[in-house]
Amino acid sequence: MKKIVLSITLAAFVLCSAAQSKLPAVIDKIAERFTFSGYAQLGWEYHDKSDPNNEFKLNKLIIMSNLRITDHWNAFAMFDFKGFTLQELWTSYSVKPWLNIKLGQFKTPFSIENPLSPSILETVGQPSLATSYMVMGSGLMMPKGAGRDIGLTVYGDAGQYVSYDLAVMNGAGRGNSDNNSWKDFVARLTFHPLKCLDVSASTILGKGATDRLNEVDRILVWEDREVKLDYTRSRWAVGAYLRTSPVDVRAEWMWGKDGQLDSNGGYVTALIKNVGIKRLDLIGSFDHLETVINTNRYQAGIQYWAYKKCRVQAGYSYTKIKGQEGENGILTQVQVAF
Repeated sequence: MKKIVLSITLAAFVLCSAAQSKLPAVIDKIAERFTFSGYAQLGWEYHDKSDPNNEFKLNKLIIMSNLRITDHWNAFAMFDFKGFTLQELWTSYSVKPWLNIKLGQFKTPFSIENPLSPSILETVGQPSLATSYMVMGSGLMMPKGAGRDIGLTVYGDAGQYVSYDLAVMNGAGRGNSDNNSWKDFVARLTFHPLKCLDVSASTILGKGATDRLNEVDRILVWEDREVKLDYTRSRWAVGAYLRTSPVDVRAEWMWGKDGQLDSNGGYVTALIKNVGIKRLDLIGSFDHLETVINTNRYQAGIQYWAYKKCRVQAGYSYTKIKGQEGENGILTQVQVAF
């Protein structure tokens, strides 16, 4: 018996010694497949109709990790330390360039703007009014979801000139369990007639849970607070994105329908590069949203790319809601990234 125990102990010692000798190589191999990145956005804002009318703000504090499990299989996680929120968690598998599958929590593939990272949006911390209302977290579509949802998507490049996204999503938004038995069906088709030009059309078709709406939204959807049925919820968007050496221009128009409530809106954003000095950009934007009220917003600003993904931004905004006095805003932001 003692000989057996001694033999097992000796074998375990040999195996452990061998494993330790190979441990650095194993760690290096794992490290090669892990990548980490992140960015932070913070700044100061002034709004003449707000109380308080100015404040320093931490807008984003994002850490991302990507694990390349195999040459075809990836896993990704994104966490926002500002609100201690898991933004994204998904795994994807690439069969061919024209066939990729993703499962988990990620940005809904609707419109051109929604999938874009805030780290590259031109204006200071503000997506367009239309994108915010249609998909980024209004009471009628994925409240507080930041444009993210849980589901399954198939996507890819169907040749040199066309790419597509087809998704089935809960429709309840980031971190939320589904609130009804219906699923949202999302489709986006993007044409690339030139290397510098994308032309896109997308839609979301689904139903929202009436019993999850607040009292005001429920009346807007049904005009009758007693109605309990889930409401038809659809979104449509068309747009184009031009990227050239001297200037970038992105424009979209969107329509929405929630029960009996119609909405529409759009934006145009232009960026002129290297104005006066290298890496200094001039930005102008106009966006519009029409629901039960009409809102227009005008923005102008500058940004300077100090180092790769690191930039300093400053801008002015004027927001006018129909029937109300307009609001003036001054926005600044510093972005650091790695």
